[in-house]
Amino acid sequence: MHPTEQLFNFDQCRDCQLVFLNPRVPMDELMDYYTDYYLPYRGASAWGKYKHLVEKSQAKLDKRRVALVSKYLPNLTEQSKVLDVGCGKPSFLKQLHDKYECRAHGIDFSDAGWKQSPNTFASLHLEVKEIQELSKEIQPDLISMWHYLEHDYKPYENLRYLRNLSHPGTYLIIEVPNVASDSRQKYGEFWAGWHTSRHTSLFSPSNLRGLLNDTGWKVLEVLNYGTLDPYLLYWMSEMEKRKISWSTSMEPRFLAFVVNMMLFAPKRWSKKSKSLGVMTAIATAN
Repeated sequence: MHPTEQLFNFDQCRDCQLVFLNPRVPMDELMDYYTDYYLPYRGASAWGKYKHLVEKSQAKLDKRRVALVSKYLPNLTEQSKVLDVGCGKPSFLKQLHDKYECRAHGIDFSDAGWKQSPNTFASLHLEVKEIQELSKEIQPDLISMWHYLEHDYKPYENLRYLRNLSHPGTYLIIEVPNVASDSRQKYGEFWAGWHTSRHTSLFSPSNLRGLLNDTGWKVLEVLNYGTLDPYLLYWMSEMEKRKISWSTSMEPRFLAFVVNMMLFAPKRWSKKSKSLGVMTAIATAN
């Protein structure tokens, strides 16, 4: 999603099989890759006259995320503290707050996801902040990371820092691309999960579990799937293969997108037996 012919290199650790970008973009140049036409920032507006349908799809994604949270923390209250790391456009956080009236705190390295809608997200506490700038007094009941950890330049240090500011009952939910997934094997160098140069670490179930254990978290489950529809990774990978311009309107592509999404439906039935593109880890600070 960046108009450049620049090549990026990924290496793989012989011991844990972690795949990592090497070299990484210097931090002071990173914002050049998160421009206003970056598709996640454009959101539903990128789809032109189909914007309202895409907004409904996003609401359903947020609903699935709220349902996953509710499975592990069914008794959230207005006193509960939720920290969403890499909140982007904080629609999940708002939906969670609207359901439980919890104290919802979101951080990101840019305010691009919410600066245009201050009234929509007025009930949330949103900050441009790094993890290690968080006060250790926060002690959240839930920490969520929806496709954040693969962007993190210091995943080990930041997960340990979050563990240290948590209380014994804190839950951590992480959803990330799975480098060992079917979509990565199918699309190879065109796999959307590379997402260069924004993704710096690409995990498999075993090394994500190992990272959490090493940083003091107790892993409850690592699921072969996530809340994100795996079709999106297949579609984006196909578009990468066709070398489309991500800065243009997606409106002309919408009907083909929907038709292929319906054709993809039978493949979703296998998502629990093999990862189609994403995975989810649930851990506690116990």
